[in-house]
Amino acid sequence: MKWDIASSKLGFLKLGRSEAKYELLGKYANAKNESIPRSRQMSGFSTWALSCLNVLLFLFSLLLLVVSWDNFHQQRELHNEGYTTNINYDLKRVSSFSPIFDEIDLRPRLQRFNGAVNDNSSIFRQDPSPEVDAAWDLISAEGFEITTAEASSLAKAGQDPSVLVHAPASWNRGGDAVVVQIDVFHQIHCLNELRKEIHFDYYYKNRYGDRSAAPAEHMIHKKHCIHILLQNLICHADVDLIPHNWVHYEGLNQSTRPWAEPLADFNAVKKCRDFSGLLEWARETAIQDLPTRWKELQYQKGRPVLDGSNGYFQIPHQHE
Repeated sequence: MKWDIASSKLGFLKLGRSEAKYELLGKYANAKNESIPRSRQMSGFSTWALSCLNVLLFLFSLLLLVVSWDNFHQQRELHNEGYTTNINYDLKRVSSFSPIFDEIDLRPRLQRFNGAVNDNSSIFRQDPSPEVDAAWDLISAEGFEITTAEASSLAKAGQDPSVLVHAPASWNRGGDAVVVQIDVFHQIHCLNELRKEIHFDYYYKNRYGDRSAAPAEHMIHKKHCIHILLQNLICHADVDLIPHNWVHYEGLNQSTRPWAEPLADFNAVKKCRDFSGLLEWARETAIQDLPTRWKELQYQKGRPVLDGSNGYFQIPHQHE
């Protein structure tokens, strides 16, 4: 087999004299190529390459414009709501105003729940002990639950600034600082109160004797906690789905389902806010030595006083 250089450039092979027409075709094509100056061929390629580059640059510029516009829109939206940063954008959109969203990155992270029924490995499921109490006190920020915020930020959250308790000058929090606590720690405190009620004898027997002898304020506090937790659960109405699995276990009713029972799998995978980061921030910004500093709060004559006849303010302001 004989190669014809000119023809091979076009992808053809010269098989011999009997295929002269292919050779003539190759020569014609080669002559045509040689008639086009190389500079024109390169110029055509350069034009094509530049056109492609311009298209890519245009698309990239368009992408930057879209991203910039989106960021600008987010910043304007958050600024109108009173925020100063872009962090926690998605959380800010679905939450009441809180200045904490500008302070900590609470970006949700995937986390699998422990929904096992008989697993008491978590200290929060164990029977009462000093270690268990310490763990609950830690996550409820016990002793560190009070901090301050600017009165203007409470106004953005729908509160009336005129009735708020201002921090005394001795706290060194600024003239606009008001006394606040973070809601999640109050919710955990309430859950802890219900846990203690389950173990009434351990926590209250020495104080009240029998449960029936406990004062009315005791049960008012517990009912308040039940209602607070209920309202929060309804407010945040979790729509994550709980699947069911076929499970075999000892004691299974052999007469109805001899092999397995369909049981709910509560080990859900959820997107959870950075609670550890929030807890750390809360402890760092809390009013230290709270029992002593709390006494420094003094009513200033002339400031509004709310009516406490509905019983809300009659609940003792201390943890049982």
